[in-house]
Amino acid sequence: MSNFDPRLLSSREKHLSPQTTFRATLEAHGVYDAKRFVVRLSPVVHAQLSSLPDGVEFATGMDREQVQAYSTYLHETVHWWQHIGSTCGFMLSLSFPAQTHANIPRLKEFLTRVGPVKSVYEYVARSGGRGGNPTTPQGVANIIVNNRFDIQAYRFLATNPDRAAPLVNEPLFESIGHSYQIAMGQGLMALANTVDPDANVLPHPRNWEAGYSELREGRHEGFYFGSPITLSPIGAHHIFEGQARFVQLQYLHFGSGGRFDWDEAAEAGMLSPIYTAAFEIFLKQSGLTKPASIDHPTVGLFLVICDIAMNPGEGFPLPIWSHKTFLSNVDPGIRFVQLSAVVRLFCPEVATAIQSYSAEEYETVSAALCAPLKTYTPLENCRAIGSWLEQGEGVRACLARHDIGAVGKGNVAIDLLFGQFLSYSRDKLRYPHILCWSGAAMAGKYLREESAGVMSRQSALFIDRAEDEMIVPVIRSGLNEATVHETFQAFYGAQSLYDLTYQWIDRPGAFTYDYRWLQPNGSADQMRSWASEGFERIYGVSPDQFQLLSED
Repeated sequence: MSNFDPRLLSSREKHLSPQTTFRATLEAHGVYDAKRFVVRLSPVVHAQLSSLPDGVEFATGMDREQVQAYSTYLHETVHWWQHIGSTCGFMLSLSFPAQTHANIPRLKEFLTRVGPVKSVYEYVARSGGRGGNPTTPQGVANIIVNNRFDIQAYRFLATNPDRAAPLVNEPLFESIGHSYQIAMGQGLMALANTVDPDANVLPHPRNWEAGYSELREGRHEGFYFGSPITLSPIGAHHIFEGQARFVQLQYLHFGSGGRFDWDEAAEAGMLSPIYTAAFEIFLKQSGLTKPASIDHPTVGLFLVICDIAMNPGEGFPLPIWSHKTFLSNVDPGIRFVQLSAVVRLFCPEVATAIQSYSAEEYETVSAALCAPLKTYTPLENCRAIGSWLEQGEGVRACLARHDIGAVGKGNVAIDLLFGQFLSYSRDKLRYPHILCWSGAAMAGKYLREESAGVMSRQSALFIDRAEDEMIVPVIRSGLNEATVHETFQAFYGAQSLYDLTYQWIDRPGAFTYDYRWLQPNGSADQMRSWASEGFERIYGVSPDQFQLLSED
């Protein structure tokens, strides 16, 4: 009979499909919302975590219920790390603000030439649809709609290629390569404008154009309109869920002294297909069999491959060394399948290499896996990012602000996210084993003394309150509470701008102000006034002044 409580262990896959409103419910004990960058926990989990005494370290000194609740918190924290610390996840996170920043100049031009009209998509449809001279109002509107669609397409292709068939049949879809180029390019442009405006250290998308043009003109598959489309059987969605769940399983295994294993995980409902799909593909491609225990080198190897798959270096943070192989080099699903096959084809010795979950094992195994594919290792990525800190004053200043809980005055959201990314990369270079095998590093015989500091520095910036929907900042140790709250207010002010801009471009009808997830006690008028002020400050026009095409 199991002593593990499924009420404290479940975690639903909400992080790739953020909802408009959330409640901390008993049915969804943990949620990471990638659009709002917040970890949400149910009242049950909140209650168990709040009962922990100050200074308790992971499984040491916890009772069984507290260990289970902490495992759910760890699961959602891994999702935060995936989206803010991995190169693929960071590009996905940047894609939300990039959809606005890429379009602000064009939207201002649209206001000048057309006026405050909503939605832009309806305007394009009424003006004849796809195309249009870019110097005309229709052409400007078409660029706005295309920018948004391309970035949205990238997000879908990277995370859920198994469900992308309807997307690639949309009239606005150009090609997979085009979607990646636009999304990563616009993300990097927004980042450079924030911390490296003179392009001194960050890679610049303008250096990619010649290579992409050659592929388009040569009709290279994946890079021209109407190209045949090859999709990976797996995407970041399954890799993220697999990694987070198996980290959680290892934590429960080691935290229980080995009493929690596969049977207990199955009984607790923790091995549903969404969490095991990546593991099954890994086993099939590598030729390995399911291990007898969660504490096994095969599980450790799976977690390394998840980590490498979500950390491509080509384009960001390192140069593109081959445009022809760019898609296979950066697509997380393709990388995952290829890395799994590398075990069988080139380095079967790595199957038993992970014995103590050490930094040395991480570096050795990741190098062995990456060499046959001629792809950068995650630690090479971190070293490149470290060089930015040495050479780039703006990058250094961004990390310095992060370290005191502050944020810059320009592109607030991007500055904050990049500061956290830099902090994570700094820790990953020092403690790659802790961030890869967090469950093993935080409990039991492989407990690492440095884990507490890593977990504190890399905790989610925002979390929900137990009693209601309100998002609040996490006050990390040593930070000034007033500074952190000021940063929090500035960050979510930017989020409201992104939401209203999305509505202007895509959504017919009047603007809506559904921000009770942020301030459940605020009135509708207060939410409307708060969001409208930020919108008007950027665009010079109030949402109330817009002509609604859907009502004409």
